[in-house]
Amino acid sequence: MNQLPSKTPSSLKALSVALLAGSLFACGGSSNPLPNNPVDETDPPEPVPEHIDLSFMVQTHDGARLSDVTVTLGEDTTAQTDAAGRVQFSPETRESYRVHAQAEGFIPQALKIDGESDGIVPIRLMPIKQTLSVEDIEAARTLSAVDLGARITFPANAFVTPDGEPASGEATVQVTPWDITGEDLNAMPGNAQALDAGGDSAELISAGMMTVDVHNAQGDYLQLSPNATAEIQMDLPVESINNEALSIGSTIPMWHFDEDQGLWVEDDSTMGTVVASATSPVGLAVRAEVSHFSTWNWDFKFENGGSINVECRLGDSSAVPCGINAEVELDDGSIFTRAGQLPAGGATIINMPNSATIGWSAVSEFGLMGEKTTDMSGDVIIDLGEPSSENLVRCELPDGSPVGCSVTLTDGTETATHSVPAEGATIVTGWPNLDENTQLTWSAETPYPITVDGQQVLGEGTATSDVAGDVTVSLAVTPIEAVNVQCLAGSGVSIPCTVDVLATLSDGTVFTENDVLIQDSESLIVPAEATLIQWSAHSNGAYSQNGQFVELSGSMETGLVGSVSVILDEETVQGAAAQSINLSCINGPSSSASSCDIEVFVEGNRVGYLEIGNFPGVALGDSVTLEFPEGMSAEGEWVQIMATGDDGSMTYTFEPYESFTQGQSVELALQCEDAAGGVACPE
Repeated sequence: MNQLPSKTPSSLKALSVALLAGSLFACGGSSNPLPNNPVDETDPPEPVPEHIDLSFMVQTHDGARLSDVTVTLGEDTTAQTDAAGRVQFSPETRESYRVHAQAEGFIPQALKIDGESDGIVPIRLMPIKQTLSVEDIEAARTLSAVDLGARITFPANAFVTPDGEPASGEATVQVTPWDITGEDLNAMPGNAQALDAGGDSAELISAGMMTVDVHNAQGDYLQLSPNATAEIQMDLPVESINNEALSIGSTIPMWHFDEDQGLWVEDDSTMGTVVASATSPVGLAVRAEVSHFSTWNWDFKFENGGSINVECRLGDSSAVPCGINAEVELDDGSIFTRAGQLPAGGATIINMPNSATIGWSAVSEFGLMGEKTTDMSGDVIIDLGEPSSENLVRCELPDGSPVGCSVTLTDGTETATHSVPAEGATIVTGWPNLDENTQLTWSAETPYPITVDGQQVLGEGTATSDVAGDVTVSLAVTPIEAVNVQCLAGSGVSIPCTVDVLATLSDGTVFTENDVLIQDSESLIVPAEATLIQWSAHSNGAYSQNGQFVELSGSMETGLVGSVSVILDEETVQGAAAQSINLSCINGPSSSASSCDIEVFVEGNRVGYLEIGNFPGVALGDSVTLEFPEGMSAEGEWVQIMATGDDGSMTYTFEPYESFTQGQSVELALQCEDAAGGVACPE
């Protein structure tokens, strides 16, 4: 390992103290040995420099470099990032600074950083995912986003203007649910640094995060009134966080992001809860009732005794300062990220897990880059080099107007996907084997519907380029004219339903379609001019739920998207439903079995033909209990019970589900004659 040159005590401080940038390196140190010529501790300390050189590299959450981002250091020192996403300051030396980054179409980022050391700090920004327009913000409603089952429910007259007056009329609601299993967390505000309810510092691992911003037609920021609350909910994509299992009823502390401090603040007046979700891949969601809108986080404190030494080096093995992002995947698949600045010679990162897979990305002040994937077993050295490709990428509509897009590039071997705003972004790779003869292929799409000429459309297109230079991807647009609709019970089971549709069009007119019957899923024609659609639905008949037959209903509002799942989460009780029955076999006149095998199936137009019970070798005189699954229909579902004796005898019964009563005993009389009059038992 390289020997470091002799340094003064103030220089050594960079190797042994905490570097803020979100306190990624809460205790310092270097994997390199100390200098050969240690400094005499009796020497007077070197004066602290009056100014430091501090750079920032601003990128999207997935790594595209952003120009023209406004970066503010401290209270009022402001500059714009250049074409490569960089901006530099020379502030006075102080213990720490707050830095704020803001760009059109992105969620603002704020960080608390070290103000005593030179360095480069990465800043990642998250694009706003969806904007919904409403005509009457004063109305009660449930708004559903296109991603992660995100839902916002608020009562009538919930919002006030900045001067405290009741808000009404047109408004936009920006909704961004954050994917806690992907690159979204690279842009987690404040770098996951927090103050708990007791005022102590903490680092967080997220179980869900959602940003909601509401503005009226004049652009004023609307907030919930003092007496109003709203309910927010989003799907959990994993069943455990930080290797701790979650289940329905689990509680999770709630934190909101304070931009003024650049920190998360625990709100001990509310608590998040894990609930069932019809749309989650694991059947779970997180829910909370909040008293104001900002970025909210369902979070646990992350506390662990692991540590790892990390440094950046150039091709000649010389140490260099760098900014770093770490995406840490725990053994259960849950993820947290950290970002910060490393001095030349590196630092020790603490509060890390003992076992994890870590994806490192690093950048130097001059745009050198490096990536590496490691575990926690040893020191990490990230080699930095020039990008092997660098392209300024934009997407445009058929009329030439710019539009934000998601871009995927490939060289035929490697592939990467980046978010690109309408203004464009610089995408760099460090892929091997690229040269001036390499052709890159770009494919792009609008990740969410956009409005073109009053219609909701999706755009997609392709382009090719060299490894350097500008790239413009022209997108062809296709209006959305049909929505695939299904109804889901709270358990996630698809059920037949009747749907009413009310859509507000871009010219202010209203489109309606009522009493649409949906058996499983149906494609409904909706005008491409629809900007907001209200879906109201009820189940076709009653379903068993917690021992009762209930009719299900639900309503929600969405933008015009390709598919919608209407969640029927409101119940109207119709009567008692059987949860279980007891089954036994007896011998008929001609059978002499000593045991029987019992199989039970449910059949109906909702579920087809499905086995719900299998009981082999039931002794005659004994009984077994069949538990009916939740969600069976009171109409149109039949239960078939079949029994086969060990002497070859058989019998079956076929009854409507609603004909059974709770705890009913059903005796199955075995017969030796089959339905065709043949003999089933041996002579």
